[in-house]
Amino acid sequence: MDKNSNSFQNWLFKAQNDLKAAEGIFGYYEHPPTDTICYHCHQVAEKSLKSYLLFKEIKFHKIHDLIVLLNLSLTRDESLNILRENLEVLNQYYIETKYPLDMPIQYSKEESKSAIGKAKLVLQTIKEKIELTD
Repeated sequence: MDKNSNSFQNWLFKAQNDLKAAEGIFGYYEHPPTDTICYHCHQVAEKSLKSYLLFKEIKFHKIHDLIVLLNLSLTRDESLNILRENLEVLNQYYIETKYPLDMPIQYSKEESKSAIGKAKLVLQTIKEKIELTD
C-alpha cells in the first residue's frame, strides 16, 4: 500500500460519513432508531482503524472485530490502547444491530448518544495519528 495513495483517505471519508449519519439520525427523530445509530458508530470505529492500518501499511483480513483491528494497530503505536474501552463498547454493536434477532435489542437514547461520543473520539484520535505521522 503506497502512502501516497488515497485509499486510507477514502476509509476516513467513509468513517466521517457514518458519523454524520449517526448524528443526523439522532438529531432528526424524537424517537430515533437507536440500533441504527449504534451500528453506524461501530462503522465509524471500524473504518477509522482500517484507515490507520492502510496508512501504516499493516495487512489485515476482512474482519469487523474492533479489538482485533486495535491489536494490529498497537504493533505500530501502543498509545492507541487508550481507545480500548471505547472500542469494546462499540464492538458489541456490529452483529447485534445489523441483523434481526429473536429478541430485538433497543438501546436507550442516552446509550446511542454515548456511542456517538465514543465514535467521535476514535475518529479524531486516528485522524490525529495520521496527521502527526504524515
